[in-house]
Amino acid sequence: MGLKTIKRPLKLLIGWIMLIVGIITAPIPIPIGQIVALIGLSILVSESHWVKTKMQKLRRRLPIVGRQLMRLHPYMPQFLKKVIDETDPTHLAE
Repeated sequence: MGLKTIKRPLKLLIGWIMLIVGIITAPIPIPIGQIVALIGLSILVSESHWVKTKMQKLRRRLPIVGRQLMRLHPYMPQFLKKVIDETDPTHLAE
């Protein structure tokens, strides 16, 4: 087994764990949960076409989400800008 065959499933596992932990811890007063969830989501979008497509469809169904993300885009760190750009619903194939 090569390193590549282990690396992708490990990234997906870490991404899902971070997303779930971030969602669970999101209600606490310190915004650690949101940061963890966003990092997990960025890992998942970069590694999973399925997650990327689902995010595009979500942003298409809920245009307010897309507008808010585009409004915050200039203030986000680079890894989140990449997630916002990659999940832009205009790139979604019909």
